[in-house]
Amino acid sequence: MSDNSFDALVPLGWNDRVRALYGEIAAPGLLPARVVRVERSACVVATSADRHVLADARTLPAVGDWVAAEIADGRSAVRGVVERWSTVTRGDPGGDRVQVLAANVDVVLVTTPADRPSPARVERESVIGWESGGRPIVVVTKVDLDGEGYVEELRDRLVGVDVVATSSATGAGISELATALQPCLTAVLLGPSGAGKSTLANGLLGTDALATAAVRDGDHRGRHTTTSRQLVVVPSGGVLIDTPGLRSLGLSGDSAGMEAAFTDIAELAAGCRFADCRHEGEPGCAVTAAEAAGDLDPERLKSYRKLERELAFERRRTDPVARQAEQRRWKAIHKEMRGSYRPSRGDR
Repeated sequence: MSDNSFDALVPLGWNDRVRALYGEIAAPGLLPARVVRVERSACVVATSADRHVLADARTLPAVGDWVAAEIADGRSAVRGVVERWSTVTRGDPGGDRVQVLAANVDVVLVTTPADRPSPARVERESVIGWESGGRPIVVVTKVDLDGEGYVEELRDRLVGVDVVATSSATGAGISELATALQPCLTAVLLGPSGAGKSTLANGLLGTDALATAAVRDGDHRGRHTTTSRQLVVVPSGGVLIDTPGLRSLGLSGDSAGMEAAFTDIAELAAGCRFADCRHEGEPGCAVTAAEAAGDLDPERLKSYRKLERELAFERRRTDPVARQAEQRRWKAIHKEMRGSYRPSRGDR
């Protein structure tokens, strides 16, 4: 395949990294392509000729994957998948499987509607964003509905995450997001139904390419107008993956995403007596001391504890070694607490 043909893949996110990774699976008769949508038993891939073809695959890739495709004689199939450098995942609500929502993502746009604020969900999705290997950006939609207070709350509460205020009614914030979507970068939209993800995507695309619908009057929730994950090219540069609204977003990674999303608590935790302190009643906990002193938002700590317990549960459930380590940790804590207790004369 000529260099000019490779250049035609740039709008889909092709760059030197993809070229090098694709070289590991390249073979005569195969073409590089990117997965733009996944169907029940096949996927839709885009090629350098700007063709979208339905390709069979023994194991279905995820939206955003780069693949080696065979397209000849009226048939098409995926023959190999390029090694991923990032994945946006969630824990399967009904089992042990980890579901890949999008692959090879550089930016995770965490959308949250101003008319239905949920800082705890934003923090959860920010953890998922950091865990993916991408960079999360929080996008507050519908700020024309008196959302400035919510925007400021998130900017005060979140650490190390940009918060962008947007409105489809006024066009506010769209150009700022377009700046984050530079050529060769891929972004994915996360958020609940009715958050305005598809409307936001249409604003970036400059067209009504993605279906939208009004939210319900009673609870402001959406109607799942996006029914499948799909990848589209943004004219100003970059690639965007739109996703359906998800009610459940279980965590599935290790603690790296938590540390990135809660750097303020991680820094405080360095002063705890126990290196593996959970900040839930252990003696010498610097985190709970900061909360008591008014230096840490109690709601943020509450959110952190909930997410940390969820991750710890998943580790114990799937890893017997982690379960045994947790038991040893609590034995050491209880021993320390018994050793530090000195009964008074009246107790003797």
